[in-house]
Amino acid sequence: MKPLKPLRLFFAIWPSDAVRKNLWRSLAPMRDALPSVRWVPPERLHITLRFMGDVSAGLLPRLVSAAEALHQVAPFDIELAGTGTFPRRGPPRIYWVGARSRPLPGLRASLDRALAREGLDHEGRIFRPHLTVGRANRVRSGRSGPTRGEVASIPDLAFTVAAIHLVRSDLRPGGPRYTNVHRAILGTGDPRTSPASPAERNADSLSRAATGE
Repeated sequence: MKPLKPLRLFFAIWPSDAVRKNLWRSLAPMRDALPSVRWVPPERLHITLRFMGDVSAGLLPRLVSAAEALHQVAPFDIELAGTGTFPRRGPPRIYWVGARSRPLPGLRASLDRALAREGLDHEGRIFRPHLTVGRANRVRSGRSGPTRGEVASIPDLAFTVAAIHLVRSDLRPGGPRYTNVHRAILGTGDPRTSPASPAERNADSLSRAATGE
């Protein structure tokens, strides 16, 4: 029997459909000014809580267990604010919209601790909450960054985080395909208040296999 192919996984927070669509519309001036940038479509816009990379399918139960340990965290609100690029110096590679919330770093810290209890290493990178909205074309983009007129004005957008998602990412020529693996409800949150992400609409049986259902 062939060994199972590793799964490319990350923990994500999905804004509501309305927030994603409103954000997409507000970024129109930026897209018009930078047509060579590969812009992330609204159905893929998310906040990466923690990127796991290529993971053995055998570790899925541990990841699900870590996510479920977050039931002690109460639902909270996130505001989207500001735009910017990574890296801070030199030609931009990533265009982002900031995510602001006092409880958010604590949620990430709780996830790190839960993963550590499951024997999974701590991620060394600093957590900078954001939504990636565009990726520069390395061949055609040689500019140092957007000018003042190219930075979009983001309206007041906020949403409630009632769950986090463990998401599988399959890289394809037309962009990644996201598939929900597991959804963990925060606190006593109602699952119906958590947005039905594109990943959930493409859900497969991985979560049931991970939890033994």
